[in-house]
Amino acid sequence: MKIAILTIGDELCIGQIINTNAAWMAQACTEIGGIVLRHITIKDGIDLLLNELHSLKKEYDCILMSGGLGPTHDDKTKETLLAYFNDALILHEPTLDSLKTRARLRGLPLNQRNMDQALVPSTCTVLENPRGTAPGMLFHVENVIYVSLPGVPSEMKGIMQDHVIPFLRKHIEQEQGKIPYYHTILTKGIPESALADLIGEPDLFLQKDESLAFLPSYQGVRLRLGILSIDPIQAQQRLMEIQAFLKNVIGEYVYGFGKASLLSVTTDLLIQKQCTISVVESCTGGLLGAEFTKQSGSSAYFIGGLQTYSNDLKMQLAHVAPESLEHFGAVSKEVAEEMAIGGRKVLKTTYCLSITGIAGPDGGTQVKPVGTVWIGLASEHEVVSKRFNFGNDRAINRERSVMQAIAMLHDALVS
Repeated sequence: MKIAILTIGDELCIGQIINTNAAWMAQACTEIGGIVLRHITIKDGIDLLLNELHSLKKEYDCILMSGGLGPTHDDKTKETLLAYFNDALILHEPTLDSLKTRARLRGLPLNQRNMDQALVPSTCTVLENPRGTAPGMLFHVENVIYVSLPGVPSEMKGIMQDHVIPFLRKHIEQEQGKIPYYHTILTKGIPESALADLIGEPDLFLQKDESLAFLPSYQGVRLRLGILSIDPIQAQQRLMEIQAFLKNVIGEYVYGFGKASLLSVTTDLLIQKQCTISVVESCTGGLLGAEFTKQSGSSAYFIGGLQTYSNDLKMQLAHVAPESLEHFGAVSKEVAEEMAIGGRKVLKTTYCLSITGIAGPDGGTQVKPVGTVWIGLASEHEVVSKRFNFGNDRAINRERSVMQAIAMLHDALVS
């Protein structure tokens, strides 16, 4: 099944809102064997959407649309679909009943604009939306599946999971053609180019309909293994063979597989080993602590942190020696290690991570340019530290600092 994703909205085109819907929809479709070949984003407008629909139906089996279903004058998707299918609106009573119930429970009046959300094209299959006011709509015309969904991410995801994915999965299974299957290998501590050199030419170990993609990020490089096959069991067996081959080549850099993250793998290890972690942060200003508390159940391993942005607080809260600050400066091996040691003693944890650096864009020197970051890690038996040079972008420097700190903790937990 060849799929096109069409997201609609002025706010997407001008960059006011990041288009997360397209990425989520593409991943959901890929996981069930759909082949997403095109992403398109357009402004709200009847002529624009009509032109895209007429063009896409010639090449694609499924067109997934998101956006333009709201109750205001600039929401044109429903009106466009009426023109495209030469259809007329009818009242969908279950949607109207749901709107009345929502309004009553929230103590809000139900005006005409909201009630009009229950008007849908007569030829569509209505996809209920318990999370919002606009239902989704599905059309299956001339062997092309058209799906129109609200632009609100939580509403779109809910309708996709409840209705669209099961519908598409059934059609994909009935096709009985080659379906893509994927495995992901997660690596850290090695840049993309070095990893590619270490692996060598993929053609030497990949067969027909097999692929290898490099997906770099601040967390490391993900290796996505792919295979097209009509047999899911054989496909999974072959993917495991390729995975085992690569793990034998790059094993020291592999930290996990699939949908895991460096954070989830590391915190799982903390829980397994019954260890706790605390943080002392300077240039990251609490980002590392926030990262550790992203996941539900973080109280099992994360105790707390100290934000010691000033030198005074480094001394008062983390017990950094004034002499160290004077002789070596706040961004130094000595201060990073003392921050980690002091934080661990104050917060009474198994491990303590510290970060001190020059995030930029100002504050750098010839000896310590912008992007210089020291990260410390203290445990009962030792304290270690590493210097990094990340670059000139403040936001990127802070994100990279957080990921490198977690990577250092992971190294300690698996050593």
